[in-house]
Amino acid sequence: MSTPDVRTASPSPLTPTGFLRDEGALKSAFDSEFAASLASAKTQLGEAATLAPHVVETAFVNVWAQRDTLATSEQFRSVLADEIRHGAARALSRRHSGARFGAVGGAKAHEHVASTEHESPAFVWQQIERTLRGAGHTAEAHAAAATAGRHDAAAHMKDIAKRPGWVIPVAIGVLALVVSVGGVLYVDRLGEDDAVLGLVASQSIQPITSNAGQIGSVRLGDGTQMRIGPETKIYIPDGFGEKNRALKVEGTATFDVAKGQAMPFRVVARRTHFIATGTKFTISTFSVDSTPAVMVEEGTVTIKAKKATATASAGQAMIVDASGIRAATPDEQAERFGWTTGRITMRNKQLRQVVDALTRWFNYDVKVTDLPLLDRPASLDVPLDSSKLAIAQVEKSANVKFTYEGDTKVFRDAGPAKPAAAKAAAPAKKKK
Repeated sequence: MSTPDVRTASPSPLTPTGFLRDEGALKSAFDSEFAASLASAKTQLGEAATLAPHVVETAFVNVWAQRDTLATSEQFRSVLADEIRHGAARALSRRHSGARFGAVGGAKAHEHVASTEHESPAFVWQQIERTLRGAGHTAEAHAAAATAGRHDAAAHMKDIAKRPGWVIPVAIGVLALVVSVGGVLYVDRLGEDDAVLGLVASQSIQPITSNAGQIGSVRLGDGTQMRIGPETKIYIPDGFGEKNRALKVEGTATFDVAKGQAMPFRVVARRTHFIATGTKFTISTFSVDSTPAVMVEEGTVTIKAKKATATASAGQAMIVDASGIRAATPDEQAERFGWTTGRITMRNKQLRQVVDALTRWFNYDVKVTDLPLLDRPASLDVPLDSSKLAIAQVEKSANVKFTYEGDTKVFRDAGPAKPAAAKAAAPAKKKK
């Protein structure tokens, strides 16, 4: 990757540690969330509640596959809830498809066995461990779902084999059809969006990364020009440009999309899809932001977030948050996308956020040992190549003083403002 705009990078102590740092952390999260997750899955499955243990199992495997994106317990619970919702929808779709082929009886018989033997947390965790270790820690959720689906199909075929003779040829024909077009049916069942999520979340992808203070450019396999900001990861699956045109962003990047392609260009950020053809746009979704945003420079971009859909046109910036898809405020637009024009802007933010920005954009690691100072308001509006001016603005806006303690850069409280000079004393009266 060429890097025309590079500053020396070093590890940042301000980068948050992942919430699911290892399998022990996953087990602790599983123990605390299993009961609620199982109850949620049963509620969403309704009459098919016996499928809940497998839905929960697959949800935790899916979350583990996304562990690098989860910095807090709140993010973990949000993603877990999404996975359970998607998993329940897929399970109901499979069940409904089976009913259309006259196999409901067999499916329900199998569900009864699962309900009486497989609902314990110990059993579900055992299945999760088997998936993680059997897949060499790839934990690709859709592969696990496909394996489980084949197991369910085998059990179901065994059950209907006990039926009258005419059922067996029909079942064999159905099974042959499923095998021959299994890939197509699987994508149809999941829906295109879920299929893309599985594709870009594969743990086999080695991401393109940038360090603190580093901005670089690269040409993608389909001819698209990409420029990535610092502390960013880009996940590009195998077959990009030939079999797919989808990738995942953690951080920020600008895409000048190659025109004249049959497939649309798709970026995934925090499970939100941004879809374009020949256009130019920027995505921003750093871990501390928690919400993805897009700014369109040319053309249009379709935004798909859960059930909401919107279109952003040239000159528009939009954010996806808990309220849905909305227009970005001028301050939000400047903060998220100012880097594309060589400027870093943060207005009236907490000092902790501005310190993070100094590390990210200038590779300037400044400590704040007096923790209450981190809550003070601070602001920045400086060129990207001026760390000295950035420090001066932080000092003034947050009433702090930049100094060195040994080799460590530190912000200290600047103290109260100096009092105004005392008025000159009135001249003494002349003695009579």
